[in-house]
Amino acid sequence: MAPLAPSFESILCPIDFSDCSRRALSAAAWLASACDKPLYLLHAVHLDMPHYLSEDTKSKVLEHWKNVRGDVSTHLREWCAQACDLPKDVHFEVSDAPPVEAIIAAAHRHGSMIVMGTHGRTGWRRVWMGSVTSRTIEQARVPVMVIPPAEGHESYA
Repeated sequence: MAPLAPSFESILCPIDFSDCSRRALSAAAWLASACDKPLYLLHAVHLDMPHYLSEDTKSKVLEHWKNVRGDVSTHLREWCAQACDLPKDVHFEVSDAPPVEAIIAAAHRHGSMIVMGTHGRTGWRRVWMGSVTSRTIEQARVPVMVIPPAEGHESYA
């Protein structure tokens, strides 16, 4: 009997620069190497501009936003390179969409399996802050692997 082949074309790992994200990146990098698949690393930086701003103010904010986006792209590359050994076939993306929307779109665009961390929040902290991981699992039509926080993380307290 032949082994089952992965049913995904690449690995997508959303990055929020947290320790939980670093753990997910390590798992995603290992999986991408083990399966000989490309690795896509994504950071979402959503700017929700208030409707009451003048057009002049909006254009100034958007101009500044382009610079911020470039800085984020550089930081993403540097942070990921320091976090773990990356596979050779790695791609970096910065999205302007809200995080869940950006993750779902990138996963579908690349035929990716998603590997992401969770902060492990429960109860009111989860209700109040929301859970990108939970909403991604609910909305994704691709496999999602969730890497829990390290033992001793604040969520274990």
